[in-house]
Amino acid sequence: MTKFNPLNILVALQPGLGNPEEYKEIIEKKFPKKTAKREIRVRLIQDGSAESIPDEYLDTHIVGSGVIVERVPEMKDLQWIMSLSAGIDHWAMWGKVPPHVPLTCLPGGSGIPVSEFVLGLMLNLAKKYNQLWDQQKEKKFIRVRGEELYGKTIGIVGLGGIGRQIAKRAKGFDMRVIGTDIMKMDIPNVDQLYLNDQVDEVIRQADYLVLSCPLTDQTEGIMNERTFKLMKDSAYLINCARGALIVKEDLIRALNKGWIAGAANDTHWIKKPLPSYLPPEDELWDCNNILITPHISSWTDQYAPRFGGAFVDNIERYLNGEPLQNVVPGFEGDPQWLKQ
Repeated sequence: MTKFNPLNILVALQPGLGNPEEYKEIIEKKFPKKTAKREIRVRLIQDGSAESIPDEYLDTHIVGSGVIVERVPEMKDLQWIMSLSAGIDHWAMWGKVPPHVPLTCLPGGSGIPVSEFVLGLMLNLAKKYNQLWDQQKEKKFIRVRGEELYGKTIGIVGLGGIGRQIAKRAKGFDMRVIGTDIMKMDIPNVDQLYLNDQVDEVIRQADYLVLSCPLTDQTEGIMNERTFKLMKDSAYLINCARGALIVKEDLIRALNKGWIAGAANDTHWIKKPLPSYLPPEDELWDCNNILITPHISSWTDQYAPRFGGAFVDNIERYLNGEPLQNVVPGFEGDPQWLKQ
């Protein structure tokens, strides 16, 4: 049982990434008596910057956040953090999570929405829906010949939680599914598995190349001039992972010079004001055959219930003196409540 009364929980989300009130409601529904008695106190901010966090919030015990909370190192009684986003690479690159504080996440928590979004982008590229919608606005009745996903090869770079959900849905369209993973194993719905260092084989074969791998030193800039030239000139690139997986200037050349048939990009290179942003003056907007979406592939009406559900489950485990679920490897911390 926690020694803190009240137990102070801080929820932080940037504008455009959801409403922190949703998470407060989920916590209150899970712990109605404790929140009513103020034994659990929930505080909300819509920015993780140091300026947005008042000194009185430094007594926070639990943080749930989709962004970096810059004053975390000053929170002397902080017990653990949950990343309310699909990845934790932003916390890892920040490098200031106190060594005694566990960091948790929800592995594959964005698998369903992102995989649905990816298939939607693929269908748009194949069926030319955006062209048809543009024609509708201009009242033009012009037939456009599309393509089929049936029988095509989808190459998934990174068959983790999201990649496997993409594979499952691609099989529903009778596609051939290939991809990469860290080790050889049987993965449902995957016809051919390659190791990460064999990614060139996947790039060469794919009609639709999907990036669903984390951003690491090994994957940063994985799509560059060399690898774009490995792709079929009839192939499409879809990125709903991290912008830095692609060398932007090389993507622009690949599109404008016809090295590939097209692309869809939901994640970009600038981190502010949103976790992934493309300013209006960026030349990518003017490229041929690209779909640009504003980093929304994981954000649906089920985002807060899914991540919030995992968050309150771990709050309950903490209150019961139990180990947390889904602790990020390398961020196990030193949970003192397990030693009491």
